[in-house]
Amino acid sequence: MSETEPSGEEPKREPIPEILHSFYEDRAFVSCTRCGESLADFDEGYRISKNFKRGEVIIEYALCLPCLDAMMDEASEESKRRLNEFQTERYREGVSGFGECALCVRTIGEARNDEYGFVGVCHGKDMVDSAMICIECMEDMAEIMSAETRQTWDRFREENFPGVPGDFKPMPTKPQPVNS
Repeated sequence: MSETEPSGEEPKREPIPEILHSFYEDRAFVSCTRCGESLADFDEGYRISKNFKRGEVIIEYALCLPCLDAMMDEASEESKRRLNEFQTERYREGVSGFGECALCVRTIGEARNDEYGFVGVCHGKDMVDSAMICIECMEDMAEIMSAETRQTWDRFREENFPGVPGDFKPMPTKPQPVNS
């Protein structure tokens, strides 16, 4: 993440909204969930991710960009290629904020079971970009990932969120049809 946009302009900054503060700590995130270092110490910035279901926070974390990059490096080459293709095909240029999905045309109110994720790209105490991703798009992304990559994310969940239900998947899969 650079200090300037490709156009040479400074990225738009705004204070990190409370919706991206830690629900469990009742304050702004201060340290990386993976390495424990102070987020303020990372010139590259960091990313906050929160998943919600019916208005409740299911999981939340902040990752410094070096840790996020390291996790992506642990992904299989197949997953990296597929995710890059997926984002290239589906990313909606100019769509940011939490009102509509950055990868499809669903609004937050149209997300199945009121389930979605918020992502904020932050630098210091400012947010420089944000996105909402509906559960349907999260499932689509999870479907294209290799078993190796899913295991990386499962390990991250197990190591950092011992209280999260065992059946919660940070990379969800589509529900199976119900046989009558």
